[in-house]
Amino acid sequence: MCKCHQTRRQFLRTASMASMAGFYVSPFFLELNSLAAMAQESTGSDYKALVCVYLQGGNDGHGAVIATDAESYAQFVQARQGAPGLAYPMADLLPITLDTPQSGRTFALNPYLTGVQNLFNAGRAGIVANIGTLVEPATKAQINANSVVLPDSLFSHFDQTAAWQAIASNLGSGEHVGWGGAVADAIESMNLNSNSMFTCISTCGNALFLAGQTSFQLNVTPAGPIPISGLAQPPFGSPAATNPLNSILTAEETNLFAQEYEVVINRSMQAQAILATAMAPAGEGGVANPPQYLDPVTKMLTDNPLAASLQTVARVIAGRASLGVTRQIFYVQLGSFDTHNNQAQIISQLLTQLGAALEYFDGVMVNMGLSNNVTTFTISDFGRTLTCNSNGTDHGWGSHHFVIGGAVQGQNMYGQYPVVGVNQVNDVGAGRLIPTTAVEQYAGTLAQWFGLSNSQVAEVFPNFNNFGTNPYMGFMAGAS
Repeated sequence: MCKCHQTRRQFLRTASMASMAGFYVSPFFLELNSLAAMAQESTGSDYKALVCVYLQGGNDGHGAVIATDAESYAQFVQARQGAPGLAYPMADLLPITLDTPQSGRTFALNPYLTGVQNLFNAGRAGIVANIGTLVEPATKAQINANSVVLPDSLFSHFDQTAAWQAIASNLGSGEHVGWGGAVADAIESMNLNSNSMFTCISTCGNALFLAGQTSFQLNVTPAGPIPISGLAQPPFGSPAATNPLNSILTAEETNLFAQEYEVVINRSMQAQAILATAMAPAGEGGVANPPQYLDPVTKMLTDNPLAASLQTVARVIAGRASLGVTRQIFYVQLGSFDTHNNQAQIISQLLTQLGAALEYFDGVMVNMGLSNNVTTFTISDFGRTLTCNSNGTDHGWGSHHFVIGGAVQGQNMYGQYPVVGVNQVNDVGAGRLIPTTAVEQYAGTLAQWFGLSNSQVAEVFPNFNNFGTNPYMGFMAGAS
């Protein structure tokens, strides 16, 4: 079939992506009574949310979770001593104790992850070691012999972001559906949300992670829903100037694009009208404002942009009953992790923000009575090299990530923490780690906790069953 002959579903998905670029409007002509009544239905106690924190640019896993046994730490310092500030002194590291010890090994967190250390020690955070993009398990020998299928374009920001966020990209599919969006599609098919337009929400623009076949994502900022200025604020101060745009949105259209444009805009208007009243306020009488963090470079108290995004998530979650949802998936982002230069300074600021924001958000969920209902997890493009280039690191592969919440089997490490050093069994050069845990295993474990059946997990993650008879990681309570 010619590519120009799209299905209606494909066309609708494409049009909906355009809506996320900013075509959000205030209510002007819609009759919303029936929709508002539906949204007021009680959602009961079976609420669950996944909150994806994307560390854009490739977070340095080697420097985030550090093995401190004598041999491992010596290898770490040797590899990092060429870059100022990256061979962290042992006395500065934040020690953690695993509930299930690993023989002969001890661990610590980066000196700037105090918030994560607090959560870990409280049993509310776990570490999943050496996760990365894989199509099937891979060893160094298989890679060298070119006898294993690997993801496309390793070490590329664009391609590895797609491989992390849109599982189908590993299969060479042109259908870029994010796994968050695919999980939302499964939830929609189960009718767990009476109002599915509030299942997928991003605080940082359109996200590949949330792109679905049938589900759609909404973009929300700390200021709330985003209106179309041409309707919310009449051009030239004249209400009459809105009439041409209003006519376009209400006209009977025969053109396919025009029809779907109206569908997308009308849905966005409905969403904005409901969300504007359902979101809890920020600060007094609503969701507590996040505290400022002490910037380790400027030594000044500074606003935390990630915490502000997570406050927005909390404000939406607080309105869940009015929104008619029992399942939601959120996407937030913290950028600037592509640290080829000046890594020590940049990472000190970013990880301080990350730890403080995660601890703040978890506390808000506890105070809202949702301690076991909301799970937050980190992802990134890839890890970074163990060795340095000048005063930074280069693009890597496998990395370590955090999963947080009351349903997490916390204070433990899941997966295989690698032997530390260059040219070891999991190194494909410069300390780039061959992942020993696949993205599918990490994501599939979260999806199962979220409510998907084993067959649905296998459908969402086509490579899932390539990773053993029970690929689940076991870090979520009540999951396999």
